[in-house]
Amino acid sequence: MKTILGKIHLKWCKNCNVPVLDKKCGICGYDTFDVKLTPPADARPAFKEDIVMINNILKNQFGVNDNIFKNKIILINKIPGKDYMKEIILDGVVFGILKYDEEKNSWSIIPTVEGARRIINIGGNKKIIVIKKDVVPFILKKHASVLRPGVIYASEDIEKNDDVIILVENENEEKDENYEKYKHEKNTNLKDINVLGVGRARMDYNEIVNSEKGMVAKVRHAETPKEANYLKETGNFEESIKKMIEANENAISKFESNSVGFMRNTIKERTNKPPVVAYSGGKDSLVVLLLALKAFENEDIDFDVLFTDTNLELPETLKNISDVEERYNINIIKAESTDFWEKLEEYGPPGRDYRWCSEVCKMKPLEKIINDRYPNGCLTFVGLRKYESMNRSKKPRIWKSPHIEKQMLSAPILNWSAMHVWIYLFKNNAPYNKLYEKCFDRVGCYMCPAMELGEIELIKKLYPELWKRWEDFLIDYAKRNNLDDEWVRSGWRWKYGKKDKG
Repeated sequence: MKTILGKIHLKWCKNCNVPVLDKKCGICGYDTFDVKLTPPADARPAFKEDIVMINNILKNQFGVNDNIFKNKIILINKIPGKDYMKEIILDGVVFGILKYDEEKNSWSIIPTVEGARRIINIGGNKKIIVIKKDVVPFILKKHASVLRPGVIYASEDIEKNDDVIILVENENEEKDENYEKYKHEKNTNLKDINVLGVGRARMDYNEIVNSEKGMVAKVRHAETPKEANYLKETGNFEESIKKMIEANENAISKFESNSVGFMRNTIKERTNKPPVVAYSGGKDSLVVLLLALKAFENEDIDFDVLFTDTNLELPETLKNISDVEERYNINIIKAESTDFWEKLEEYGPPGRDYRWCSEVCKMKPLEKIINDRYPNGCLTFVGLRKYESMNRSKKPRIWKSPHIEKQMLSAPILNWSAMHVWIYLFKNNAPYNKLYEKCFDRVGCYMCPAMELGEIELIKKLYPELWKRWEDFLIDYAKRNNLDDEWVRSGWRWKYGKKDKG
């Protein structure tokens, strides 16, 4: 079932090779085409470290030793579901899926057929199966699997359940029915035109070479072999971002104007409630802050900016708070909580279905400040967007807080996609949280139960001391409550039993 949370804005200019949020490109004026993403299609630009990570995976997995993504704009689209997966978009099409395998505790790439063409073109030589030409019609027309009699080569690195690239033997390839003598050197001239499809191995290498029959690979997707569809280079990261801003000037201006007008009208209708911007250190709340500065700078309207420090924030978030204060010459009012570790002994670890931490560490400190500073309540502008979850997609743009009696909430960027957010921040040269440059899609508490295991692995790698404190607690808690290692690894994120994450 597709998760449709709002209009899919993302399109692509084939002429300029940039993502565009409108029907026409702001650079060349050409019509754009729809990017076929998995809904809700809340893609974001890939940062340099994202590309480094993906290239390292491609090297280990497929033997790619060059940068497929050099001088191109790359987007990443997180896919909803039970696994932590992200679509990688290159030249306006999905190159593959970045997946965190919970069983193997490692990252891998599931390439599309177009992605496989590029992998082969740039020298990929691992996870490869070469089949006979006479097998092709059965796979294309009858959706058959790759069977052992049709295989003439398999790379030695193939393990069962690996994602593999399926190629067709070269037209000029000399027949050699002796499998053991078929050497990979014969296939060094394999190119994109040889790629038939992608699939999942059902045998490992030893099983393949020692079998005469059986299923070698289940074909996931197959297409008539053709050349890869390359578009022009756009330059290094900074140059590419500049072109992306130019291509989206009109679309971003429309969204900015709508949100600014909405904020001004909302304030006029609720003159008895002073305006407040809730700032979290994240990208969305930063956009709301910039919009508030623009909406109210000439309106003689003062507003406060509030940040709730849970004492579980990563260092980059706290640095971002001071950076924002300095850049915009504002004083961010801080609500601070020191109760988490104390309450942890009383309540146990928080879970996705048991979010006591949000009430204790966020809502209560914030409620105290609001009660103290705003006797008649306040109107708080928040960076909530409908594309983030099903629950948020159903929110109105203004509503009463269910947690804090004196607080009205308003979402001026409810209809913005992540691309609107990032292009707006780039356009304004805004001091965004540097965590986003370290492969994080979100910022927040470093041990949030809403995190996927892939995100947890990033925390472990980059902040080992912080994670060790949390893991030490989990280990001790597990011993006292007769819980197993799997609970320590991932099960702690649910109190009442693991729920489907879709």
